[in-house]
Amino acid sequence: MAITSRRDVLRYSAAGVVTAATAAVGVQGVTSADSAAAPQSAAADPRDFDETYKRKKIKGKHNAGGKHELQINNRKLALTSISTLFFPEDGSAPHVGVGYISAVNHYDPVEIDETANRDGLKKLAKKIVDILGDAELSDEAAQEHRH
Repeated sequence: MAITSRRDVLRYSAAGVVTAATAAVGVQGVTSADSAAAPQSAAADPRDFDETYKRKKIKGKHNAGGKHELQINNRKLALTSISTLFFPEDGSAPHVGVGYISAVNHYDPVEIDETANRDGLKKLAKKIVDILGDAELSDEAAQEHRH
């Protein structure tokens, strides 16, 4: 049987306390860092929508950096932004702007901005529904592509 001195008991006890304290501080630091790094949910954009159009559910979400999201009947439709020349229907001067295309409206971009074309994403959703008719988006419609 091993003989344990009082000094050994104190030394190992102190080492155990230091180890436990270090672990507690480390866990606290990790959980604090995780909660601080957790993304804050951004306020909803007033242009966002979730409604029914021609018996299809359309949902649009405007995100920072132009990474807008569009769903038709809960199926995602990948959008690509391109710089293009627009000829406004109101007869105003042509201009270069950011247009959004998808696999469905590939050659007919829709302008989306925060001023004159605030409703561009909703306009795009309705255009997609009009093109689809009774058809539904396939899974491939959610796959992004670049230009």
